[in-house]
Amino acid sequence: MPISLPIRSFQFLAFALVICLVSRSVEADGKVIPPRDYKGSLEERAQEAIIIFHGSERSGGAKEDLILKIQVEGEAENFAWVVPFPREPKVAKEDPKLFKELFDYVETRKHRKSKGNSDSKSAPQAGAADKEEKVKILSRQVVGEFDVAVVQETEEGGLNPWLEREGFQKLDDADDVLKYYRDRGYVFACMKVSSKALAKQSTVESHPLRFTFLTSGRDGIYFPMKMTSLQEKTFDINLYVFYKAWLNDKLSQFGYRHRGFTLNYRDWDTRECEPNGGKSWSLPDEDAFLSSMSRKIPTITKLFQKLHPGEKYYLTNIQANNIEPEEIRQWSSDLWLFPYYTNRSMIPYDARSDGPAAAAYPHVETSEGSSDAARTSGSANAIRSGTPVLIAVVGVLGIVAVVSIGVFALVYMRSLRRSRISFEMDPSKPTK
Repeated sequence: MPISLPIRSFQFLAFALVICLVSRSVEADGKVIPPRDYKGSLEERAQEAIIIFHGSERSGGAKEDLILKIQVEGEAENFAWVVPFPREPKVAKEDPKLFKELFDYVETRKHRKSKGNSDSKSAPQAGAADKEEKVKILSRQVVGEFDVAVVQETEEGGLNPWLEREGFQKLDDADDVLKYYRDRGYVFACMKVSSKALAKQSTVESHPLRFTFLTSGRDGIYFPMKMTSLQEKTFDINLYVFYKAWLNDKLSQFGYRHRGFTLNYRDWDTRECEPNGGKSWSLPDEDAFLSSMSRKIPTITKLFQKLHPGEKYYLTNIQANNIEPEEIRQWSSDLWLFPYYTNRSMIPYDARSDGPAAAAYPHVETSEGSSDAARTSGSANAIRSGTPVLIAVVGVLGIVAVVSIGVFALVYMRSLRRSRISFEMDPSKPTK
């Protein structure tokens, strides 16, 4: 989906991804030519993002790591980047190799299947107030090559003057978008190349930034979309999402297919895998599914060892192409992704009237039935991998049914035998 594009020497991104569309040509002998090398989001005219999501049993407890690939185009001193978040994020530097390794991993998997700590340089200055008191500065720090300020617009017209005063370009024709985020209490992570990085070199080799934040919900995976409607050209998005289950694709109206995304790849379960158990990305050598590729994902392995050791995930890679900014501007909310609840009538918690994703589904009404469905579904129903639990359940029920019929038949035959004996021994009964 979205592409990193400069807006009058100003790169404005609301998320990052690379749509690495792979074309393979087949020779006369049927040999598949290996996919072309990963070039990065600048060459691919796309944006890249990695999402690691942890849902919660309670409202407000869901947590997300969003890793964005940043591309500095034009003159670095004019670079500026603004990203909205539901809650104040913690910011850290990450290795750009993450994206190349994931690209190679997905391409290798698709080919095989077709055949069969923070680097902050200064502490945050929490709670500092802007002179005009229309923008609240929640934190400010240097992370790698970037000066990162997390701010909240407390009054209309507060953000643009602050951006200009701080060396960012203001957001033209953005009143409706800023109002959307201001009404919901969202914060903005504002980034620019630090003065230290500018002093070192004229060309800045940018690196990804990781934002860790609470989504304000339970089961909704957040990705900022509305801000990109301020871009001037079409864009693409490529999302790598790690979650304990598959994501809803088109099972119900809450699937990502209905938002214009398509599936490029997702992990599955083989016979050697624990059904619906996820993959051990922090110990790929010991994982039945990942072990054959563990040497190709060392940076990914270190990321999970650092952030979420022992946790298991399925990787889902989804994409969207040629998105028109004006279409996104008409969206009533940002992009929200949800688990694959096997109960089609299940309304995701965060899509309900009191959830953070409610604006994306204004026509949805939470009924008593949907609440009951939610209670009976549970988190287990969200999981649908290569070996569905449903098959096992049906098999067990079938065995129980056969055994029950057999027991009933045996009891019935014994009852008939007893009746016959009683009839033959009763002298009051006529005999033939």
